[in-house]
Amino acid sequence: MARTFNRKPAAKRIAAAAKRLRVKPGRSRFGPKRSVSKRTKRGAGSLKHSHKKRRPARFAVSALPVPALNLPDVPRYAPAPPGERQLSGAKLSILYLVHGFFPESYTGTEKFVLNMAKAMQQRGHRVKVATYSGLVPEEAPLTFGDVLGSEYEFEGIPVLAYRHRRHDPAQAAGFGDHSLLALAESILIREQPNLLHVGHAMRGMEFVQAARNLGIPYVMTLTDFWFACPRSNLLQVDKQLCAGPEGGTACMTRCQIPYAADRLQTQMPLLLGASRILSPSVFLASFVKQALPDLPIEVLPHGIRHETVVPNAKSYGKGSPITLIYGGSLNEHKGVHVLIAALSKVASRRLRLHIYGSGEPAYEAALRRAAARDARISFRGPYAEGDIPRLYQEADMAVVPSVWYENYPLALHEALAAHVPVLASNIGGMAEKIVDGLNGYTFRAGDARHLAERISMVARDPALLNGLKDNIRAMPLSDVGVEAEAYESIYYAHARP
Repeated sequence: MARTFNRKPAAKRIAAAAKRLRVKPGRSRFGPKRSVSKRTKRGAGSLKHSHKKRRPARFAVSALPVPALNLPDVPRYAPAPPGERQLSGAKLSILYLVHGFFPESYTGTEKFVLNMAKAMQQRGHRVKVATYSGLVPEEAPLTFGDVLGSEYEFEGIPVLAYRHRRHDPAQAAGFGDHSLLALAESILIREQPNLLHVGHAMRGMEFVQAARNLGIPYVMTLTDFWFACPRSNLLQVDKQLCAGPEGGTACMTRCQIPYAADRLQTQMPLLLGASRILSPSVFLASFVKQALPDLPIEVLPHGIRHETVVPNAKSYGKGSPITLIYGGSLNEHKGVHVLIAALSKVASRRLRLHIYGSGEPAYEAALRRAAARDARISFRGPYAEGDIPRLYQEADMAVVPSVWYENYPLALHEALAAHVPVLASNIGGMAEKIVDGLNGYTFRAGDARHLAERISMVARDPALLNGLKDNIRAMPLSDVGVEAEAYESIYYAHARP
C-alpha cells in the first residue's frame, strides 16, 4: 500500500542529491561546470607528456552513406473549432510523462514538457509531471516493490520522480514491470487526471499501460525515434545511418538486438490506443510512419519563447571576422569532430569557433586534443538557459554538424530565432529546416571537406550573411503560445469528464 507523500523533505533530498552530482537547477543545460583540483590539473599535465604512448581516437570525417528513404506523407495538425467544454472555460487536470526532467535532465524534450506544463498552469489547469530520476533517495516516502518515488517542484511545476531499485528501465528488453505498473496505477488513481500527455515513454510505458487499463485517455508527442529504434538515434553499431527496423530484422542483423521484433509488436496496441499522436518534425513523423505504418501521426511544430530572444543585428562587409558557434552536448553523434576537422582545412585568420557544452568525457578529451594546435578554437564549457541570448549575440553562424538524423534540433531553432544563419548537415530534421542559400547552408553529413568549403565560402565573402539574415527575418518561427493553444484544444477534445 502506498505511503503518503511528504513533499518538503523529499524536495530537499532531491536537491541535496542534485548538489552532490553538481546538477544545479537552472544552471546548465549540458552538464555542470566542474571544478578542477590541483591534482586533476597535474593529471591533465601528465597526459600532455604521455599522449604519444596512447593511440589517439579516430573519427570518420568523410561523407556518410545516406540510405535511400521512401517516406510517406504525413498530415499537419489542423485545429478544430472549440467545443462546448472548452468554451465553458472548464479546467482540466493533466499529467505529463517524460523519461527525465529538470534539474537532472534538461534537453529538448524536457524543455517541451516544461513549456507545456507552464502554459497550461498559467491557463488555470492543474498539472503535474511524472518522470524517472536517478536522484530519488533510498529513503523516499513512496515505495512500490522495487520502485521508489518522491515529489518536488521545479519552477512552480509539481513533479513526481520515481526510480527502480534494481535496474534502469531504459535498459530493459520490454515493459510491464509489476512494481512500475503498480506505481503508475496508484498515481493515476490518486491524481485522477482528465488526460495523460506522454512527452517520452522511455522508462514509463507502464504509465501508458495503466492509463489504458483505467480508461484514461492519452496523447503522445514523438520527440525522437525511440518507438521505431531501441537505440533511439537510428545509428547502427557501426555508426552508419539506419534505414529502419524492418520489423526488427535490421535491429537483429545490424545491431544485434534480439528482442526488437517483439518490442515493436508489444508496443503497438498501446500506440494505437492513443487519442492523438503528434510530432514536431515532418521527417520524424514520416520515418516513424514508415516503420509503423498503422500509426496516425500529425505534425505540430514546437514554438519558441520569443520574449526571451534577442535578435542578432550584425551586418557584414569585406574582411569582417566570422565567429562560428556550436552549442549542445559533446557526444560523437553530434559530429563536433567533423566541425573541428573542417576548420583545420580553412586557413583564414578571421575565423573563430566557440564550442559550448559538455558530454562524454573520452569524446570531449579527444576533441580537445584535435583542436589543441588551433588557437582559433575555444571550448567555452556548459551554458545555462539564461546564456543563450549572449551566445547568439557573439555568433555570426551556428553550426549543427550532427552525424545522425536529428529530429527537431533545439540549437538550430534558437539560432534562427535570433536571426543567426545556420550551417547544418543535409539529413533528417536539419535538412527539413535549413534551405541551402535561404536561411543557411547545408553540407554532406559527416563530410569535413564539404563543410570546409562552406566555411571558406563565407570567410571569403562575409556579406553573404546579410542576405541570409534578411531571409530569416522574413520567416518568423512559431511562438510557444501558438503551440500551447493547439495542445490545449487537443486536451479538451479528448479529455475524459
